[in-house]
Amino acid sequence: MIAFLVSILSSCNTKDACEDVNCNNGACDSGDCVCETGYEGLNCEIEQRLAFIGNYNVSESCDLGDFSYTISISASAENGAELTINNIGDFDFDVSAMVDGSTFTIADQSGNGATINGTGMLANGELTISYIMTTSGGQTLNCTMSCTPE
Repeated sequence: MIAFLVSILSSCNTKDACEDVNCNNGACDSGDCVCETGYEGLNCEIEQRLAFIGNYNVSESCDLGDFSYTISISASAENGAELTINNIGDFDFDVSAMVDGSTFTIADQSGNGATINGTGMLANGELTISYIMTTSGGQTLNCTMSCTPE
């Protein structure tokens, strides 16, 4: 009898768990926000790529030697997870990257006579980017960039 009463009383509570939840850049699931790629926070209100945007001084180590130059990173397109990295490798080569938390991925992209792909990670205010560039002549360069904000 008690079990019957509990089941009847509990069935009266039909409020949707997502009724009062606003997931700015995501969807509600059982009262919790599930954020779109590139967003985080309780209500998916934080755009992850904003942490990467700015101008950086670069100290780069490549198969061909060590180099110093500057890059800039900006938001691109309307996709909240996409960045544009300007002047990667000091080759006036601009690439796009997809952000996921404190990391990003540079998918295969071609330009300026080369193809590039790589990854980046932001930790303690310093950005590290590792990439592989293959020239049209078939030469492969492995490079790591340590980037500090200007």
